[in-house]
Amino acid sequence: MSDSLSAPQLLRIRAKLEAMVADQSNPLRSEQAAAALERMRNGEFGVCVECGDEITPARLAAKPEARLCLDCQTLKDEEDS
Repeated sequence: MSDSLSAPQLLRIRAKLEAMVADQSNPLRSEQAAAALERMRNGEFGVCVECGDEITPARLAAKPEARLCLDCQTLKDEEDS
């Protein structure tokens, strides 16, 4: 789990993720949020699934379901385009 996140930050992020899971208007985002909650339960939240680096707290605050750090997300976006 990311060491940069305080307990209050984690609680806020968890609340956001739970709200996203409950909101079924965007099934993909709901699924991504559920996966992020699972990573949180497993102690893997805030760690990039691609390279293992920490995902910045600012990125997690803006996009709590993020599974990639900004560098890996940029590379993925470039590959996809």
